[in-house]
This record gives sequence, C-alpha cells and structure tokens, in this order.
Amino acid sequence: MSSPGSSLADPPTLHPLPRPGSDSAPNVIAPNPSELGTRELSYGFSITKKKKNVKTKESILNQDSQALQQFLLAHAYERPTVLIKCTGTHKVYGVPAGFGESTTDVVTDFDFTVDISSALLPADAYGAPVWVVADEEPAKRGRYWRQIDHDPSSHNPLHIPADIEASQLLRRRAVPLERKQALDDAARRKELGLPPWACVSTQTSDQTGVRLLFPTDRLRFDGTSFSTIEDFSDSNLLPPNKPLIEWAEEYCTNWSPLKEFRFERTVYGWNLEEVERKVSSLLVDCHRGENKKETVKIIIKGRKIVVRPNKSLWWLYENDLLKTLFYITFVYLIVLWPIKKILWGRCWKVAGSSFAFIRYEHLEDSQPGETVTEYVARIPQPPQAKDLKATSRGISKVVGQRFSDWFLANSHFISSAASRGERDGERNPIVL
Repeated sequence: MSSPGSSLADPPTLHPLPRPGSDSAPNVIAPNPSELGTRELSYGFSITKKKKNVKTKESILNQDSQALQQFLLAHAYERPTVLIKCTGTHKVYGVPAGFGESTTDVVTDFDFTVDISSALLPADAYGAPVWVVADEEPAKRGRYWRQIDHDPSSHNPLHIPADIEASQLLRRRAVPLERKQALDDAARRKELGLPPWACVSTQTSDQTGVRLLFPTDRLRFDGTSFSTIEDFSDSNLLPPNKPLIEWAEEYCTNWSPLKEFRFERTVYGWNLEEVERKVSSLLVDCHRGENKKETVKIIIKGRKIVVRPNKSLWWLYENDLLKTLFYITFVYLIVLWPIKKILWGRCWKVAGSSFAFIRYEHLEDSQPGETVTEYVARIPQPPQAKDLKATSRGISKVVGQRFSDWFLANSHFISSAASRGERDGERNPIVL
C-alpha cells in the first residue's frame, strides 16, 4: 500500500481533544481521544442496529455533550457496508388459446448482491476523517430546513473569516439559490467520487461544504485530492469555526422532546454511477430471452448514527403500524407532520465521517517543487510513476484500488454468479 516514506508509516496515536478556543492541537487521528476514553459510559444496552444503522435513546447522550461526542467518534470508524445488487429478467409471452388474450410473464434470471466493502481502505490504518459542516454550508442546524451561520458584519455573506468566533455568527434560513448550489455541489462530488470536503463550486474558490475536524486529517489531505477536473481545489482545510463538541453542546441543551442528532458515514473515491454502468454492461450477455433487462443498484447500509431522547412522542413516529394507520387517515399529514417539521422537531445533521476506496497520500520523503520524474530518479525502489502526482507539498501516492483495476480483477465473479442464476437477493451477499 503506502511506501516507507508515506505519512502513514507510523500508527495513529491518541491525544486529548482540544477544548474550543484552545491553542493549536496535536495530531488526532483515532477515535475516542484519551481525554474522553477514560470515561466509562454504560449505554450499550440501549443501542439498536436496524439495517446496520446505529440508533440510541440513551438519556446520558441527550444530556452530556462530552458523552455524545465520545459516542459519535466511537462509531465514526465503523465502516458502512457497500453492496451491488444485480437483477436480470426477461419476458415470456404466452400464446392465446382460442379468443383469449395473450399473457406476458416476467421471469427472473438472477437476483444477487455483491459485497464490495473490503475495497474500502481500513479505518485503523488509513483513518476515516471526521468532518463538520462549514458555516456557509446550508445544513440542518437544529431545524428540519437548511440554515446558514453568517457574519452580519461581512459584505460577502458567503465568506466568513477563519478567525471569527462561532458565537459571533447569526443563523438564518438558506435562500433557494444557496440550497440549489449546495445540492448541485453534493451531486457533483458524488458523480466524481470526491470526499465531502472537496470544493467543486465554480462560484468561489474558498466555498466548501464541510471542514475536517482533526489537524492531521487536514495536513494529510492538503494538496493531495484525487480528481481529474481542472477547477477542483482541496477546499478550505482550516478547522471548523464550530467543532463537534460545540454542536453536541447545542443539541444537549435543547429542550425539544422531538430532537435528533444525525451523524453520517459516507464513502468516496469511486464514481458509483460508473460502477453501476460497468456492472450492468457486464451482465448483458449473462442471460437469454426476449426483452432482457439488467438492473444494478448500489446500496450503502450502516450510513446513519442517530441519537434521540427517550420520549413517548418519538414512539408515535417510529412505530410502523401506527405510521401506516396515520397515513391512511391523514392524521400524519394534518397533525404529526407539522408538529415534527415545524413546531417541536429539531434536527442536527452537521457532521460525519468518510471512508475511501482510493485516495492520494502525501509522501513525507518528497520535497516541495519536486516533479514525479525527479522523485522517481532520486528514491531507491520508487512506486510506479502512474500512481504519483506532484502537489505544492511535494509528491503524493495513490493508496487503494482504482475501480478499473478492481473491476478487472473481480468481474468474472459477478458474471459467473449471473450465469449460474444466483437468486439469494440480499440475504447472502457474495463477498469480494
């Protein structure tokens, strides 16, 4: 994977998490910094995992911001499960008997799932950077609509000085243009396989969706992003003005019985739409019949970490039988929806962690201004030149597998399963 000169050569160590407003912090990579790890909290009994998501209603997590931060960081490094669901069908036309109408039956030729989670870089060796939304990013900051924290003294509402205190910012509802820009940027990042902190906006060079929380993550990714587009920048890798602990404090001090804190685990590095197209084209020749159809869908399980208070109101919204009844009788639309979305509901969706299929890592034995050719000539047993790129800091190397390489090595397993007519669905995924 990484070379001996890589910044990943030394294993991550634990350091205390800095308090807001403190001096520059030491490098922090691993979850549960030692300051928090010394506390013993018994909340395991109240955690439920449905579709591999983590949900809890433990009271201490709704009252103690330190405990909430510890809980989120402890689960931030549990990677999600990435599945490729493959389905192939064809149609069979029945011959009418006498004056009867002809019939059409859809026959399932194969229906199976491939687990590609092992292609993600392991978090224990490569980290899973924790990020927090930037002030100018439209996000759910305690309401079910998107809001922005802005500097009232600034003439440019999209630019916030890095040294401004979070307490000096005012919160307002994002206007439609800001919401559209944020959604467009998120869609473009997904299309290109870029991480959430990548700045792809063409409006301004320093606008970014999120900022990396820990100092070593910011250092690791500075100038090393994996992208092929010309106007891409690494975004503003400064620390967030409002770190995770302050968001946890804001959540814990809120009075609402219908509040929730949502932490999201994402993946990046591969263009998932390209993955679906490639696999779909592979399956075309794996079955026969008229009007063949191949459906390929990427499913990511275990993306959510949700913290809610143990209140009876939440039970009304979470009980599937009651929800169905409420929908049929319009009670949900007329009563429950306004209560949650407008009156009492509070939602924080401001942080997450990200797992990479592939990314660049800075090589510590490289020098600023050095070209790939110069680096390869200087270093004994250097990596292949095609896996290197020059940055402002020196040379960076690809870690992980490009999708084209992974597909070349594993496509025959997928085609063989389709040709055999596997029909296990999602029950028994094929692990690659």
